[in-house]
Amino acid sequence: MVLGKKLNLLVCIFSTVLLSFSTTFSFENQTNKTSSTALATDIPGEYCALVHTLGKLVLSAESVENFGGLTGFAGADCFTGENVPYFRSEYPKGSRIGMSHPISTWYGGIVGSDTLVTQGNYYELSPSDGYYIKSNININGFYAEDAVSELDINVQGQDTSRVQNDHYRYNWYDIRPHKPLGIETSRTSYSWSYDYTDDFVLFDLEIKNINSKPIEDFIFTMTTYDGSGYSSLLDVDSKGDLIGLLQDYTYDGNCPVTEKLNMMWFADGDGDPFEGRFLENLTTVNDENFRSATDIAGVFHLTDYSNFSEDVRTSYNWWASAGIENKMIMPIARASAKQSYPTTTAHPFQDVNYYLLSANGEIDYDQTYTASITPFDPIWNYPPQTHAADISDGFSSTPLGWKHTHHLVSVGPFDIPPGGILKIPLAYVAGEDFHVLPSNGDNLPNNPDAYYSNVDFSNIAENAKWARWIYDNPGVDTDGDGDSGLYKVCVLDSQLVDDAWVVSSADTFWYQGDGVPDWRAAGPPPAPYFWLSSTERGIKVRLNGSKSETEKDLFTQLVDFEGYNIYFGRDEREASLSIVASYDYENFDKFVYQKKVNTYIVEDLPLTLETIRCAYANDCYDESFDPLQFTRSHPMFIGDSLIFFRKHSYNVSDNTIKKVFPNARDPRLVHIDSLVDDDYTDDGFYKFFEYEFEIKNLLPTVSYWINVTAFDFGSPKSGLPALESSNTLNIQEAYPLVDADESADTRKQVYVYPNPYRIDAEYRKSGFEGRAEDDRPDYRVRALNFSNLPPQCEIKIFSIDGDLIRHLSHDYTFSDPTHRHHKWDLISRNTQMIVSGLYYWTVEFPDGEVQVGKFVVIM
Repeated sequence: MVLGKKLNLLVCIFSTVLLSFSTTFSFENQTNKTSSTALATDIPGEYCALVHTLGKLVLSAESVENFGGLTGFAGADCFTGENVPYFRSEYPKGSRIGMSHPISTWYGGIVGSDTLVTQGNYYELSPSDGYYIKSNININGFYAEDAVSELDINVQGQDTSRVQNDHYRYNWYDIRPHKPLGIETSRTSYSWSYDYTDDFVLFDLEIKNINSKPIEDFIFTMTTYDGSGYSSLLDVDSKGDLIGLLQDYTYDGNCPVTEKLNMMWFADGDGDPFEGRFLENLTTVNDENFRSATDIAGVFHLTDYSNFSEDVRTSYNWWASAGIENKMIMPIARASAKQSYPTTTAHPFQDVNYYLLSANGEIDYDQTYTASITPFDPIWNYPPQTHAADISDGFSSTPLGWKHTHHLVSVGPFDIPPGGILKIPLAYVAGEDFHVLPSNGDNLPNNPDAYYSNVDFSNIAENAKWARWIYDNPGVDTDGDGDSGLYKVCVLDSQLVDDAWVVSSADTFWYQGDGVPDWRAAGPPPAPYFWLSSTERGIKVRLNGSKSETEKDLFTQLVDFEGYNIYFGRDEREASLSIVASYDYENFDKFVYQKKVNTYIVEDLPLTLETIRCAYANDCYDESFDPLQFTRSHPMFIGDSLIFFRKHSYNVSDNTIKKVFPNARDPRLVHIDSLVDDDYTDDGFYKFFEYEFEIKNLLPTVSYWINVTAFDFGSPKSGLPALESSNTLNIQEAYPLVDADESADTRKQVYVYPNPYRIDAEYRKSGFEGRAEDDRPDYRVRALNFSNLPPQCEIKIFSIDGDLIRHLSHDYTFSDPTHRHHKWDLISRNTQMIVSGLYYWTVEFPDGEVQVGKFVVIM
């Protein structure tokens, strides 16, 4: 099926000039830098990075030349403020396992009589004066209604804006410096934190021809070289790493579908086992940190170009720079144009050879097969045997020399007229448990077929499927022309009628969209608004789900709200948080037995208890009917059908989460014109969706972190799990200190703790200071705490001789749950650590009252 103009890769002629990205740049409390590689934070001398860190995959998107890979920059993520690692293609997050070197981009084509190639890895594409961050969730001031994902990052570049780097790329063949192709690029990357989306980052790349001449036979290339595994340094040991091409994959299930992927994948060759087993957690081995690298990552095109046109084709090529002599080895088909390619140097000559290497339409064998090619192979030339075995196992045992395999996957040709824009949608995707057998590396270099039979592409292929489905939603007619994509009718059950089998149950499975991009992911319900207030040794949580319980999912177009979770912890890290209360609708999944596939199939939507009773009990109010009495081993017989029920989620509603207004009207059952002031809270939310919960018996001397999430019921039929909003984004801190009236006769005495402060008390080990600050030394996390403060006051610390040691301005709003507390880092106004001694403090209230106290420091 040729989708033609309906696919996303369109050539459009724009008569208007693209708007400068500076008009959409909207960082709050940030400095607008013209470089696209760093943003200034409010910390002098420090910079933040444009990196996708929301999911399990950490991926850099700050460079116009490439994405992912390694970098020498470490600092704060611009979006979340979290520290980001040196590895910019880390998976899973926090593991320090780098998945690949940078994915560089090449842009090649013919302009007039010139064959030209612009290469990102040689810095021939330079950043323009703009970039932006947007988000469809309200965090850190980046919310935008037109945001596509939870984190949109846009960078721009062009290949004509800087003096060409002749040191790297002088064209000796034509005796001239590198000549630009004449393009501008705009690349927007998207990421989400949901369970089914947190393994990939999507890219929407636009390439504009800024020449007065057309660019003919344009080829787009992604290239990288081996570099996967754990490291505590700035680089990853690439010995034993492999790269290949996953051309097709069949998704298993009740209705198998085979799709063309053409994914260039990269992984550690054997998963780095230790003593015959994989080490999933960080382990000290011979005084060095170590963990196994069993996962896989890859890049591929979101557009299936096999359905695009007869001319557009995918090429996959690689060459090895092998041995001390740095000899170049590459697969060469007997009928290939690469027959005349130079084979004694590690890199191609001039733009013409770079272009021919990208545009040859050849699909090379994976490097693991190099040693298996015989002199009599009907397709491939016999490779040089000096390094064939080393290439096949990823140079796992070669002690010396420059040892890399350089891989590139290309697509084209396309023609781009002057002013035209070519759109190339891409994905970087990772997957778990590629390696399942610790001894599998022993099959290389001699038995690649056995090697491939013991690795598992299923998880990365499943993640790639979801990446494509988000890009182009299957079964959705986006442009309204009556075409919703490709589907398959799956027969689930049939009956013999008059000597013929008649389908009695079937399902339509949509597996491709209509070719018009959607860039839309199924997400959880919006997190509820929530507020924290302090009580005596407790914290009260007030939440309102006016949006959580009424908004439709963008992907499914259903109101799929299922419940709330309240998370609670001593710091804001996800690992430190626990669910302290839940509110979950009572509903059930219905399973129906299908003879054709010999299994039970769950219906798509969960059913309420009332719905089930109306359908299967004596009447809708038959309280004696319990759907859970019917199980897989004891199903209900309805005609010739078998059905049983299971709880959807936990069906547990903590009765301590209570409706604030139990008699309020449900606004969904009332016409909007009939709603009155009494249907709303004082701050404009629906009373019907207002809840409260109190966490009790807390220590007043430490802070607590609280978040409230909303989750949906998912889609069991399509394999979409229940989705929950992030339990770390928009998390709030509070102290369980009573909010007293600020009049002088009711305010409490300010106090300081710990008093005395002892350097030998090991407060950090006890969790009283330095929580979630593992990267900072002890002397940088010390803290003396002032409590029972008003929202605004002035704190002064004096030595016993009356010298002013530090002046702290305490300025909070009354609604801030931390307003009664202030932390001092024991640093003087001269930026020095204070010494042992007796100190006095004063707290001056807005009405002029001053409270005085003292504390002791024993260093």
